[in-house]
Amino acid sequence: MNLLTTPWIRSISSAGGSGKLAPHEISHPDIIDIAAPRADFRGAIYQLLIGLLQTAFAPADIKTWRQYWNNPPDAETLASALAPYREAFELITPIGKPAFMQDLTLEEGEHKEIAALFIDAPGGKTLRDNQDHFFKRGGIETLSPFSAALALFTLQINAPPGGVGHRVSVRGGGPLTTLVLPPEGNEIDCLWRRLWLNVLTSEELEDLPGNQQNRSPERIFPWMGATRTSEKKGMETYPEQAHSLQVYWSMPRRMRLDETGKSGVCDLSGEPSEELTTGFLTKNYGINYAGYWQHPLTPYVLEGDKEPLSIKAQPGGLGYRHWLGLVVTAQQGKLTRAPALVVRRYEVRQHRLPELDFEPRLWAFGYDMDHMKARCWYEAEMPLFNLEQEQREDAGELAKKMIEAASDVLKTLKSALKSAWFDRPKDAKGDISFIDANFWSATEPDFYAILRELVAHLDDEDAVDERLQKWGGMLKQQARILFDQYALSSLNEDGDLKRVVKARDGKGGLNHYLNGSRALKNLAA
Repeated sequence: MNLLTTPWIRSISSAGGSGKLAPHEISHPDIIDIAAPRADFRGAIYQLLIGLLQTAFAPADIKTWRQYWNNPPDAETLASALAPYREAFELITPIGKPAFMQDLTLEEGEHKEIAALFIDAPGGKTLRDNQDHFFKRGGIETLSPFSAALALFTLQINAPPGGVGHRVSVRGGGPLTTLVLPPEGNEIDCLWRRLWLNVLTSEELEDLPGNQQNRSPERIFPWMGATRTSEKKGMETYPEQAHSLQVYWSMPRRMRLDETGKSGVCDLSGEPSEELTTGFLTKNYGINYAGYWQHPLTPYVLEGDKEPLSIKAQPGGLGYRHWLGLVVTAQQGKLTRAPALVVRRYEVRQHRLPELDFEPRLWAFGYDMDHMKARCWYEAEMPLFNLEQEQREDAGELAKKMIEAASDVLKTLKSALKSAWFDRPKDAKGDISFIDANFWSATEPDFYAILRELVAHLDDEDAVDERLQKWGGMLKQQARILFDQYALSSLNEDGDLKRVVKARDGKGGLNHYLNGSRALKNLAA
């Protein structure tokens, strides 16, 4: 079984139908999206297909990129491009023969059940303490080779810390991925263009660190040769020791799937399989990525000569407060927040290619990890804007003001609610992060609507001031709505209405601080 030749990717057509396709069939104009049994798997399939195109079908220059944007290649052309790489995408093979994302020669190690491949699977201590409340044991005991390979790939490209010597991904544990997508429902929106927007030209690929000259298989696909292990200090793997493309195929974990020879039904997909797998062998001290690796699909924080730090998902989800760091390059003292390379290259292409005269979307997703524990999977879509660099910087400054004002209002709201709920609010304990989530969610549609208006009127100071003040008014209104919604909730320890009224309208209360907020006043400055 081979990932490149077998139809295994469940697709969604423009007519609403579904079917299975092989990677060389992704350019069919009727295919608009892919489906997967898990959200993280859907993101992984997108990254796998982008990696395949980047490895086997990278356009030489922007002219060639434009050619395939307007006229997607047929299945035969893509099949021919992928053919030289088939050996690297076999799924189940004997020890000593390459198997996708698996250690070439691993024969000894710790044996684990197949469910342990999933990032959010409960660990050994959780199982021993009987604390697997949300992700239950026993739900997944057998996987088809395709499901197992996808689980392997998802783990390798997102790998969190896994204990002593169990290495993290080339982007660190639980990195954010950001993809540029066409407008949803637009006539140009199809799977091919969703992928192609995130493929770099060979010229653009030169911006990535790595040895561009040596394209030997093991330099791109580490499972094609002996694993560069890392038992001791000084055994790290730096970009110059691999081809730049290895960022798409990084393999920090040493694993090998079991061969059972049994057929049955895959517990994840519910589909029959001729070769189920029930476990895998794993060993620590796999590839330890170090140095200046940068993945084209991930935003980074850069500081001088220090190694790039990938931006991670955080508690509370993804929303407009993260928009600035994901789409606009910004300097903060010695730090530079840089969007993913594919986002930056899109900004350059849009001014050269009339075909890109549309408002694209940014799809951001990733795990919020607490060391080895997956707290949550987050994903969100955000708008991008076709702007010149100077305009983008101006829009970024305005967005920064808006976000700062929102953060200040939220802080005031939470303080007022504590004063309404508790007689001694400074001593109150407990998690009230649900207030944050509700506030950001309630104000998000207005943020993007007003930002879009600001982008359309960047050269009109009066129009800009008017919309910023409109944003300030909306923030005040939403803070009052949420205060009234929660002030008399079950969190109010004794139902003291006098304390509630004072927290809302008295001196030092919600309205007092909203009217004096410096961040809100700065909106008009």
